[in-house]
Amino acid sequence: MYVVVNEICPEKKKQFEDISLSVRTCVRRTEELGTNLIFKLKEKVSKFECFSIATDENTDVCDTAQLLIFIRGIDFNFNISEELAELCSLKGTTTGEDLFIEIDKTFKKLGLSWNKLVSVTTDGGRNMSGINKGLIGRINAKMVEERHEAPMIFHCIIHQEALCCKVLAWKDVMNIVVSTVNYIRKNALAHRQFKIFLEECDAEYGDWVLNLAFLTDITTLLNELNTKLQGKDKLLSDMYSNIKSFQVKLKLLHKHINEQHLDHFVCCKTVLESTKSTLNWETTKINFLNIIENIQNEFSIRFSDFYVQENKIKLFQNPFSVYIDDVESNLQMEVIELQNNDILKNAFKESNDLKIFYSSLSEIDFKGIKSFAKKMITAFGSTYICEQTFSILKFRKNKYCSRLSDEHLNAVLRISTSNLKADINELAGKIQPQKSH
Repeated sequence: MYVVVNEICPEKKKQFEDISLSVRTCVRRTEELGTNLIFKLKEKVSKFECFSIATDENTDVCDTAQLLIFIRGIDFNFNISEELAELCSLKGTTTGEDLFIEIDKTFKKLGLSWNKLVSVTTDGGRNMSGINKGLIGRINAKMVEERHEAPMIFHCIIHQEALCCKVLAWKDVMNIVVSTVNYIRKNALAHRQFKIFLEECDAEYGDWVLNLAFLTDITTLLNELNTKLQGKDKLLSDMYSNIKSFQVKLKLLHKHINEQHLDHFVCCKTVLESTKSTLNWETTKINFLNIIENIQNEFSIRFSDFYVQENKIKLFQNPFSVYIDDVESNLQMEVIELQNNDILKNAFKESNDLKIFYSSLSEIDFKGIKSFAKKMITAFGSTYICEQTFSILKFRKNKYCSRLSDEHLNAVLRISTSNLKADINELAGKIQPQKSH
């Protein structure tokens, strides 16, 4: 109609644009777009040399368990695709076996081969990460059964970082803060009186305010780390570098607290300077040092799955700085050739993109290294993309729209998250009227 109006009476185009499509037309359009995207995804998948998956399970507003499966694959020319593979609704139990069955169905539906699976990233839940009966255990059993190399397994790095922060549950500080804030903000009068009180008197801060200042400083640094770990298309190696650098920062913070050097503790420094506190720093710092040490311990205990792959990550990040003895034997000869090639060494220094550097290597001389790089590029460091999609899911399927079918919900999410573009010309051809003879 738009085409006809634009040709015959363009001045009426605005009126036609304001006409709302019927519900049935919108549904049909969504179905066709979703189906077309699946078709295009299958074309992409057929060219993958290897791929990884990120998967997470959550419950929607109707108490239906939804399993999200995302894939990131790479083809011969280093073209990378990150797409929603499937949204699976689990009506009954959500055991590792149930999750595995859904993933196996998705692989068959898209034509994904198990021997090309490089890594699996989950939220670390029991049904996901169980060695025997969990999803990871079933995947490993499948790979052994079909005589394929076991995939790398990762527990979402963002989730692990959040678990490390739980040691900051400083109840004697937070309980006071929460109760105070709740009392002040429970009504407008109390809030206004509190602001007037602050303006009229110079109240001395108590010990708990210094503790709160320290807690604020540490939380700010952890939030900065969390922000760096978020986002799509993040390389696993970059996320691991962020964790390692934060561990070094913790050592520096520990040293500075011990020396009462508070340049990196802005809130603490402000409180001490503004109150000219007579607190016994030697006693106060012990609590602060204990908290930093607890965080250090958490960071050293967690991320074990990343530590296991540390040599691979280092090789991928900088193949010119690794020790040959730390390199897998099947790559050692090629790495030696690479490290002694001054032209490639200079190219690596000048390149800011690992994907571009590895794609430029000779397929004849460095076939093994290129294959290794492709595997590392596809690996998910987190399930951030799943969490982001669950947010879309909660927005789309809410208490006002709870009867959305699984098929339509799948299509909506695919349209919302896909990097692929539906073939509009192909879809338009389905609705063009046939010419009369």
